[in-house]
Amino acid sequence: MPTIEKRVRSDNGDTYYRVRVRVRGLPEKQKTFKRLTDAKLWAQQTEAAIRRGEVQNVVPAAKGKTLADVIERYKKRVLPHRAESTQRAAVTYLAYWEKALGAYGLTYITTDLIEAELEKLAAAGDMRRKSDEGEPAGKPKSRKTIKHYRDTLALLMKHAKSWGWATQNPMEGVTPITNIRDERTRFLSDSERAVLLDACKASDNDQLFNIVVFALSTGARKSEILGLTLADVDLQRGSAIFRDTKNGDTRAAPLARHLRDLLTGQVAKAEALYAALPHAPKTRWLFPRADGVLPIDIRTAWENARDKAGLVDFRFHDLRHSTASYLAMKGASLVEIAEVLGHRTLQMVRRYAHLSESHVKGLVESLGEDIFEGAADGTRPAKELNRGGSSVIRKVPAPL
Repeated sequence: MPTIEKRVRSDNGDTYYRVRVRVRGLPEKQKTFKRLTDAKLWAQQTEAAIRRGEVQNVVPAAKGKTLADVIERYKKRVLPHRAESTQRAAVTYLAYWEKALGAYGLTYITTDLIEAELEKLAAAGDMRRKSDEGEPAGKPKSRKTIKHYRDTLALLMKHAKSWGWATQNPMEGVTPITNIRDERTRFLSDSERAVLLDACKASDNDQLFNIVVFALSTGARKSEILGLTLADVDLQRGSAIFRDTKNGDTRAAPLARHLRDLLTGQVAKAEALYAALPHAPKTRWLFPRADGVLPIDIRTAWENARDKAGLVDFRFHDLRHSTASYLAMKGASLVEIAEVLGHRTLQMVRRYAHLSESHVKGLVESLGEDIFEGAADGTRPAKELNRGGSSVIRKVPAPL
C-alpha cells in the first residue's frame, strides 16, 4: 500500500510530500512531490502498474519467495558441494544478483527485467581499482564475463523451479551468449621473461619471485599455487599435489631441480613463520601471509612488478599460457600439454597446436625419409613401420 508523508526541507522550510509504495515481493519505490495531488496520483498509478504486471499463476510454495531466498538456499545446499575455486568465483556473481534483484519476488522477475539488468551490467564495465590485464579501471566487461553472470542467474532460477518456488523460468526467454572465443596465446618472449623475473626478484614481496617461477615451471593456476600447504609439497620426491583445482580433480605436478632449490628456502621460511606464532593455525600454507592464517595476497605486488617490467596486455594467468607455449615449441604433444595443465580434454590446448608446427614438420620429414628416400631409385632399402612402432627393413624394387 502507498504511504504519503508530509515533510519540511531543513534548508528553506518548503513543504514537500514523499510517497512510498510497498508491494510484497518488490523493492520499495519512492518519489517526492511539491503538491499533494500529484503525490496521490503517482501513488495510485504506480501501485496499479505493479499490480498489472504481477504473475497470477503462482504455486503456494512460491508465495513471498524472493531471489534473495533462492540465493541463500543455494549457498547452503548447493554451493558447498562445488569445487573451492568455483565457490570463490560464485561469490562475486551471487553478490551482484542479490544486490540487483534480491528484493524482487520470483513472480516479478521477468525476461525483460533480466535483459535490462544484463545491459546495465555490461555498460558498467570493470570498475575494479586496477584490472589484471594492466588496463585502466573502467574497461568494458567481456562477453565471457557477462556470460558468467547470466549463467549464474540461470542456475538460480533453475533451482527455484526445481524446488517448487516458481512455475516458469524467465531465463528461457533471455538471449543466450554464444560463440565466445577466449583463446589467448599471449606468452612471454625470452627478453620479457628475463625482465619480469628481475622485477619480481626486486619486489618488496619476498614470495612473489618464487610464486612466479613456480607458475612458469609447472603451468599451475594462481589459485592452485596459493592453495598449496606445506604437506602438499614433497621435495625429496620432487612433486606437489594440487587439491584445489578448477575442475575439482586432484593432480600431481613434478618439480624441476631449479624449482626444488627455490622451494627448499620457501619451505624453511614458512616453517619458521609458523614456529614463531604463539598459536599456529591448523592449515600451514606454503606461501603464507604474515599471520599465517591465509595464503599471501600477491595482487598488488604482481601488478607493480608487471608494470615495472613494461609488459602490456599480460595477466598472471598468461604465465600458464607461457608454460604451455614453451612445451609446444619444445615438441610436446597436445596430450602431454593437457596432462601438465590438468585439462580433461584436448579442446583447451588446441590453441597451442600452431606453436609446434616446426616439430610436426620435422616428424613428417623424418617419416618421409624412413619410407621413401632411397626407395625410389633402389639405392637403399626403405623402412617399414610395424604395429609396435619399431621399424623393419623391407626391400623395395626399383620402378620400371
